[in-house]
Amino acid sequence: MPHDPADPAGTAAASALAGPPLAPTPRRHGPRRDHLDPRGARFLDPGSALRFGGETLQPTAYAGDELLVRPGRDGRMAPEVHAALEQAAGSDHELEVEDVDARLAGLAGRAGLLDSDDHPLVLRVHLRRPHDDEEPRGAVDAWVVLQRFRRLLRGRPGAGAVSLMHLLTTGGLDPAPYVPWAITPKPHVAFGIGGNPHVAFGATPFPHVAFSAGADPFSPMPHVAFSQATAEYAQPGSGGRMPVTWMGPPPTRRADADLDGARRPVVAVLDTGTGRHPWLDAVVERAPRCGDLPIGLTDEATDVERLGVLSGALTGSLDIEAGHGTFIAGLVHQRCPDARILSVRVVQPDGVIDEYDLLLALSMLWVRQSLALQERRTEDLVDVVSLSLGYYHEQPTDADFDPVMRTALRALARLGVAVVTSAGNDATSRPAYPAAFAPWSPLPDEVPEEIPLVAVGATNPDGTVALFSNAGPWVRTWRPGAALVSTVPTSFDGGSAPSVELVAGGQVRATIDPDDFRSGFATWSGTSFAAPLLAGDVAQCLNASRRLRQDPDEQEDPLDVCWSSLRRAAPQA
Repeated sequence: MPHDPADPAGTAAASALAGPPLAPTPRRHGPRRDHLDPRGARFLDPGSALRFGGETLQPTAYAGDELLVRPGRDGRMAPEVHAALEQAAGSDHELEVEDVDARLAGLAGRAGLLDSDDHPLVLRVHLRRPHDDEEPRGAVDAWVVLQRFRRLLRGRPGAGAVSLMHLLTTGGLDPAPYVPWAITPKPHVAFGIGGNPHVAFGATPFPHVAFSAGADPFSPMPHVAFSQATAEYAQPGSGGRMPVTWMGPPPTRRADADLDGARRPVVAVLDTGTGRHPWLDAVVERAPRCGDLPIGLTDEATDVERLGVLSGALTGSLDIEAGHGTFIAGLVHQRCPDARILSVRVVQPDGVIDEYDLLLALSMLWVRQSLALQERRTEDLVDVVSLSLGYYHEQPTDADFDPVMRTALRALARLGVAVVTSAGNDATSRPAYPAAFAPWSPLPDEVPEEIPLVAVGATNPDGTVALFSNAGPWVRTWRPGAALVSTVPTSFDGGSAPSVELVAGGQVRATIDPDDFRSGFATWSGTSFAAPLLAGDVAQCLNASRRLRQDPDEQEDPLDVCWSSLRRAAPQA
């Protein structure tokens, strides 16, 4: 049956194309074991986890010795919550509360932002062994402490104030270890040139095989690609990260003098940061601030967009997420060249995001936006937030199961900020968050009290839905997400080399160096890259409307302005 490009989700043909449903659980649940172990993190195992009677659990990844707590209006933990949490931790462990930065709480308090229980500030609580405890004990499990806490306060105020600190991952397709058929025989790569015990289709099923002859998509082997079919997207030449040459002109950006009083739309990208690139150096603000406070991670030693090679320092391999944020910034720039991009770094070099780091960045953006509206500083306003990350929650039983993350997103939405997020790359119908916080039914026609979050699925170049893309009733709009071309840092040149390189006739002749990205451009695939396309489209609709004004006296209601542009950018949502 021919595909209708105007119907990327295939809804028009749904009745004619009967088939098996998407897998109800993802083929991977989050960070890999080697990412969890250095953090002392855990996977929640529904088969053995502590639970209440009748409680249904699902797998998730979380910090083993940390919890998140929603503070009261004074920015502190409520006394009854603190007492119950201490009792739940027991005498073997003590609480170390990482208070909200006093400067951030001060900014929010002076602006009256803490007068409501809807504020998104959050506390991080560490569960520590007493320094004088000389007895050998097992590692603390934050899930066990949380369940004990819930039992103590069950049915009482404060019972929902504490949650796990989840570990999120980016929505891009990891180029390693999900890389089959690479040119070079790297340890986790199938089909290398040389004979190597880690190469797929060997005589025995080695643990680092990308996929075996059986191509079982649910194989328990730790480094197995989702399946032979979905793994194609991670293969260079089929949508995986690989260098390319851009032959067209750069996007046309108007000079400030040509804006005629209009304000540039502002897109905040919360990701790995943004590296250096000629397209982006005058477009991206790499160190955004909330008052005097930097927003996001600031340690230059972990800046993967600047260094490229961190976790792979001994092999020279580019980190799996190197270039991710720069690629996203380039997509936003292509869709809306006039936009300003705030680059907020929340992703660690291995592609893992501590939920606290994300929530803190969202809280800072909320304070910044609130102060900009109160103080009529249009230069500090944010219009769109792009998130290409997610996690699977252990208890998605009702709308209030995760008040910490949901509160932060809704706080921004009430200020007229559109939040778009990737649907996820696990070919599953299990709700992935924050995407599944989006409405599960079409958006209403009237202007709401907050801008609804929009989850974005990925399509192939021919308009069909990408095989890896998650789907569900919360995914109501789609954008290209496979084999896209965008920007990468021009400094990236990993340790791999061309398979053949020689000098003949005074010229260097070679095959393509698979990790030399000094051209500044690459192809890549994932719902990570579908979401910023929608973010750029919303920004472009805002730009075309000319309703964003530099003069605060001309500033219109942000909810109405953003809502109308979201409607134009995603009419099918």
